[in-house]
Amino acid sequence: MKYVTPLHEAEIQTLHDRHRYHPSRRTRIRAHSLLLSHQGFSIPRITQIYQVDRRSVSAWIDRWQTQGFVGFYDQPGAGRRPTLSADEQQKVQQYLQQYPKDFKHVVHKLEQETSQQVSTKTIKRFRKKSRSIWKRIRKSPVQSPDPQKYERSKDFMHRWQQREAAGACDLWYFDVTGFCFTPCLPYAWQPRGTVIRAIQFSNSMPTRASAFAGWAAMRRQAFAMFV
Repeated sequence: MKYVTPLHEAEIQTLHDRHRYHPSRRTRIRAHSLLLSHQGFSIPRITQIYQVDRRSVSAWIDRWQTQGFVGFYDQPGAGRRPTLSADEQQKVQQYLQQYPKDFKHVVHKLEQETSQQVSTKTIKRFRKKSRSIWKRIRKSPVQSPDPQKYERSKDFMHRWQQREAAGACDLWYFDVTGFCFTPCLPYAWQPRGTVIRAIQFSNSMPTRASAFAGWAAMRRQAFAMFV
């Protein structure tokens, strides 16, 4: 039965560090497998723990014996070749910025320009690998209010609120808005930490929309009507 040669204390400590803290799962598994072999675990037992082929565990031990810690890591070129080349990946990134909601459009554009045929699942995996998530697009007004006008309006409202508190008048608030019976919640793939903002125009209501006007007082009295 094959086992790893007895390990020194420094090697054991380094393998423990690789097992606990290394970012690569493969490296963590290999480090732990060597530690288990040092503790007397057989190759079939290790294969049961990690559900890998016994030839893989045997190869890890051989590489440790001949290469040491260098044998932990995959050599360049190991594994499946990427479906998209570096230039094609750059093009996909550009298409995704233009069409963050439509993978089919990205696939079509890529096929037109590079003759490379991929599925939407490939584009989705590529998007996830770049740490993007599927979340709502944030709607924002066309522009921010003028700071001077905003402060002047706040001061104006504050004076009227003081008059109402003193009993000199009744203060009512009026507002108008619109809504559609078919709600629109736009989502798109967006990099983590960033938000796509869609400009919300006041006159961009759909055809089947209703306007709502209402008055409300601080005393929780309200009156509303449809326009």
